Amino acid sequence: MKSEVEKKVTLLYLMLVILIDFMGMAMVVVIFPKLLLHSTTLLSSLWVYEDRIKIMGVLLAIYPLGQIIGASIFGKLSDNWGRKELLLITIMGTSFSFMLSAFSIEISSLTLLLVSRLVTGLFAGNVAIAQASLLDISTPETRAQNISYSQIAMGSAYIVGPVLGGWLTQAFPFCTLSTPFWIFSLALGALLVVTIFLYKETLSEAKSTSIDPFEFAQQIVGGFANKKLRNVFIVWLLFVSGWWLFESFMPAFLSIKFGYDTVQIGNLLAFNGALYASFQFIVVQRIAKYMNPTLMVIYSSIFAALSIMALSFVVAPWQLYLAMSVFVMAMGFSIPGIVTFISNNVDDASQGQVMGIVNSIQAVSTVLVMLLGGYLNSININISVIGGGLLVLISWLMFTVTNFNRVGQLKIVQEQL
Repeated sequence: MKSEVEKKVTLLYLMLVILIDFMGMAMVVVIFPKLLLHSTTLLSSLWVYEDRIKIMGVLLAIYPLGQIIGASIFGKLSDNWGRKELLLITIMGTSFSFMLSAFSIEISSLTLLLVSRLVTGLFAGNVAIAQASLLDISTPETRAQNISYSQIAMGSAYIVGPVLGGWLTQAFPFCTLSTPFWIFSLALGALLVVTIFLYKETLSEAKSTSIDPFEFAQQIVGGFANKKLRNVFIVWLLFVSGWWLFESFMPAFLSIKFGYDTVQIGNLLAFNGALYASFQFIVVQRIAKYMNPTLMVIYSSIFAALSIMALSFVVAPWQLYLAMSVFVMAMGFSIPGIVTFISNNVDDASQGQVMGIVNSIQAVSTVLVMLLGGYLNSININISVIGGGLLVLISWLMFTVTNFNRVGQLKIVQEQL
């Protein structure tokens, strides 16, 4: 049994794993627009814009594609072999894949970069292992609090990662677009050393479970077959698709429309991350205690949709930051509102299963819209913005219509309270 001090050290370590992993993901999103759209480092000058934006969509999509498979495989393997052994494997794999990405940029090999991003996605299962380890050291009383720490780590990664990634491309005369990948590979090497000496196994009893890399597909089919949850899963599919169609190509949108470089894009993404984290902590946590998740979604999702579409009309930086602020705050209510609504409609014994379905739908929709977004943006860079906003708007409309009667009942209850 771990002591309280050991649990705290383990908690800090697991937060570090999640922080570094998501920093790497956020960093790449900032670098790709310059690497693929405005540079001949990887693609020669013979590549036209339409083809460049398409290949960027493929490179963005191949990471979550690998992640879908890797998370399910490595997560279950850690139940069989232990958390520490699998964390060592996935951290080494991630470090190697970032080194491979850096090398592919150095030698201008698009094929090698595609392979490296797929491998990075496969080894991103270390987040699933870290989250499982987090639950290992949690009690029923501390579980929610510990999970919130993982969310803080994720949010912090989107504050630091974009800024660091943009800065490392031009901080010193020797910096190039491959520099952030080399640095990040070294950071993962340091994390590997920390894992060897400081992290102690948290799995108390190994299990024997079968490994099915396509379990996510079974989860999605099962979710949409559930008559009670079918409508809200369709809402979630539309919502996530619109969200990621916009989010994935936002750096390219900023680069093309506003001429932003990697540092400016990183600053905006960091602003979004800081606003989201602080808004969650200061506002959402307090209001959510008294506001039903149904009303949270209905009152906020429409603002998320309209603020996304408004970006296609902005012409000044202050308008850009204003629209992004509305979007971030609206998403601060929308995301926890929809997830909580889904959670409230199943019993306690089914929470793990239904959250698996939620994550599987999000992962698959992310891959699809990234691939589709590359083709849409080759036509016009505004399509991902307008299309993303429309999908979120349709999800809001469907959720509102299917829960219209419930809204009236909730208002009556709130008035009585």
